[in-house]
Amino acid sequence: MAADWMVKAFRLFVFGLILLLVSGCKETSTIDFDNNTAVSPHRISTIKIEGYVNRLFIDLVGRSPLDAELARETDYLKENNLSKAAREAIVTKLQTDETPVEGDSSYKIAYYERLYIIIKSRMVEGADNSEFTRFIGNASFALVKARLNGDSIGVFRAMEIIERNQNVIDAKYDYRNGEITINQVFERMLNNGVYDVINMNTFNFVNASFDDLFYRFPTQEEFDAAFAIIERNEVSGILGGFASNKAEYCQVLCASDEFYEGLIRWTYLTLLGREPSTQEVVNHFEDLVTTGDFQALQKAILITDEYADFR
Repeated sequence: MAADWMVKAFRLFVFGLILLLVSGCKETSTIDFDNNTAVSPHRISTIKIEGYVNRLFIDLVGRSPLDAELARETDYLKENNLSKAAREAIVTKLQTDETPVEGDSSYKIAYYERLYIIIKSRMVEGADNSEFTRFIGNASFALVKARLNGDSIGVFRAMEIIERNQNVIDAKYDYRNGEITINQVFERMLNNGVYDVINMNTFNFVNASFDDLFYRFPTQEEFDAAFAIIERNEVSGILGGFASNKAEYCQVLCASDEFYEGLIRWTYLTLLGREPSTQEVVNHFEDLVTTGDFQALQKAILITDEYADFR
């Protein structure tokens, strides 16, 4: 009997010791309330965290982080248990910080330069600004000639060409300074000499403008309305608005609900390499239409576990 009692006591001692060890090794985790899952920083390797930081830098400012930047942001994420708030703080810094940094004049300037480049890549095949300058130079010469000849129509036409192409060059600075919206950036990318050359004649221009902004071609009714607007300067209704010339047509397209849906789709494709689901479009749509805050749309995607690969 004494031996049985000693065996039972030993078993209870071992069981208690196991419970103590298990509770002492319990991991701290952050909860992803959006996905209703737990993300444990202890199961995410340092290499994976560094990969996330590196990807953020490349996608937002167009370069890899310096060693000091990589170490600083990686440590910051670890110290804050990879929380969404910590991720958001890093994204916000890369989008808005104006402090001079090694490798860039500032994160904010680099961010808007990077965004300008990828928008031009989408809309005008990444044309260098020298292409727009060439149109400006030719139009400036025509302007002088028209003034000398008293050709008021020629003067107006040359000034319009200069303005349209200069607007593309200035878009980066005007958007960074809050003087224009993301809609107007894309509007300028539609209404310039380079886009006209890439998509020569009205037929191609209309189809390309729909495809580039909305990822679809126009219906026959939409095409007929657009053609009348651009080719004959007729007042026509399209996408919930009215236009009577090419410039107004570009404005209407970039102010439409479909523009915002296309912007959401483009952002998912560039950051995640996939189309958004219908529900994801719905989740972002109202805020984007109301605020026009493209940076908030980017941020919402960049702090997800899917983008970070913290899964």
